[in-house]
Amino acid sequence: MVRKILNKLFNVLILGIPLFVVFGIFDYRFHNYFWKDVNFFRLIPGIRMFDFFSILDTYLAVVFVIFLILVCLKEIRLDRVWRWIYLPIALIVVGGIFEIFTYVQVEPSIKSLWFQAYMNYANPIFLFLVLIYGIKNQKLFKGLQKAFLITFSVFGGIILFKYFTDLLPGANKDFLGRLVWPYIDPFIDMKAENANWLAYLFGPMIILAIVNLIEKTKEKRGLRNYILEFLTIAISGLILVLTKSYTGLGIVFFIIAYLVFVYLPKEKRKIFWLAVAVLIIIGIASQYHTQKFQILLGNYKKANSIERRVQIYEFNFKAFVDHPFRGIGLGNYQSFFRENQKTYLENVIPEEELPPHPHNLIVNFWSDLGILGLMSILAIYIMVIFNIFKEFNSPNKNLYLLVLFYFLGHGLLDLPYGLEENSILFWIVLSFIFMNEIFSRTKE
Repeated sequence: MVRKILNKLFNVLILGIPLFVVFGIFDYRFHNYFWKDVNFFRLIPGIRMFDFFSILDTYLAVVFVIFLILVCLKEIRLDRVWRWIYLPIALIVVGGIFEIFTYVQVEPSIKSLWFQAYMNYANPIFLFLVLIYGIKNQKLFKGLQKAFLITFSVFGGIILFKYFTDLLPGANKDFLGRLVWPYIDPFIDMKAENANWLAYLFGPMIILAIVNLIEKTKEKRGLRNYILEFLTIAISGLILVLTKSYTGLGIVFFIIAYLVFVYLPKEKRKIFWLAVAVLIIIGIASQYHTQKFQILLGNYKKANSIERRVQIYEFNFKAFVDHPFRGIGLGNYQSFFRENQKTYLENVIPEEELPPHPHNLIVNFWSDLGILGLMSILAIYIMVIFNIFKEFNSPNKNLYLLVLFYFLGHGLLDLPYGLEENSILFWIVLSFIFMNEIFSRTKE
C-alpha cells in the first residue's frame, strides 16, 4: 500500500515540475519585493547576496527524497546501461571536485561557489537522473511534455497580456522596444529582465510543440488533438518575435527548415531552397530599419551595442589563454571581468554594463569548471550534432535532439544556461532525448 502511494505521489510530483519551474521564476524575482513572509520556502539561507533559493528548490528536494525512497524500496532500479551523456556528467563532477580545491574567490563575490555549483550543475543533473530512471512508461513521459506545453502557454499568455495591456507592474519593453518580462530587483526598484531570457524559455517550447505535432501525425490523430501544440507555437512564437532575439529566431528558423527539408520529397527540395531564400530576404527587410538591426550594422550608437559583445569575446579569449586549465571559477566571472578588463581590453566597459556571464555556453562551462567543463560541453555539442546527422535518413529520428539544439545554437552567441530555470530546462530536455531512446527500444 505504501509503495503504491509513493509511486503515485512521485508521478504527480513529476507532472508538477513545469508549474514549479514557473513558480520558481516568480519567486526568485519577486520574493523580496512582495512576499517576505514566505521565507520558509527557502530551506537554506544563501552565503552571498545573490544566493537566492526559490520554491522550485524546495519542490525538487521533495521529488528527490521520494525518488531515493523508491530506489531503496527497489521500486526504481538504477540500470547501468551505457549512455554517452554519462561521460559529460563525469567530467562535470570531476571538474567540480577539482574546482573546490583550486577555487580562488574574486571579490566582490555576489554568488558563492556552493550556490553556483548547486544551481547550475548538481540540481539539474540530479533531476536529469531522476527523470531517466524514475519515468517508467511513455504515458508519464508524454504527460510531462504536455504539462510543459500547458504551463508555458499559460505563462506566455500572462506575458502577452501584460505587454499589450500594461496592466501589470514593471516594464514590458526595453530601450529598443523589445518585449521583456518585469524583473523586480530586491535592492532596486522595478527593472526588466533581458529580452533574450524570454527567448531562452519559449524558443525550446516552439520546437517541443513541433516535435509533438510530428509524433502525433504518425498516430493519425484528429485535428482537435493538435490544439495544444498549435496554441503553444502561436504564443511562444509571438513572444519570440516580440523579443526581437535574432539568435533565437534564427535557430528556430534553422531547425524548422531542417525538419521541412528532411520530410520533403527530394523532387521538391529546389522549391524549398527558393522559399528559404525568400523568407530570409523578407525577414531582413522587415527588420532593416529597426534600431536593433542598425546596431548590428554599426549605424546606431548605444552603450549596449554589438561592440560590447565583441569586447566580451576578446576578454574571454585572453582569459582563456591565461587560465586554460583552471578557468575563472564558479560565480567569479563578473568580478574577474571587473578586476582584469584594464589588462585585457583597450577600452574598458562601464561599471553598470559589466557582463554577468561570458555570453557563450562553451566559454561558460570553461569559466566555471576549467578544462574539464570545456570538455564536457564540447562532448554534448559533438554527440548531439553527430546524432542529428546520423539519423538524417532514419525513419525513427530522435527529434528531441533538435529541442536541445535550440539551447546549443543560442549558446554560441549568448548564455541560455546561467539562471536556475535555464539550466533545469537544459537538463530536462537532455532527459527527453534519452527517455525517447529508451521507450523507442521498448516498442521494438
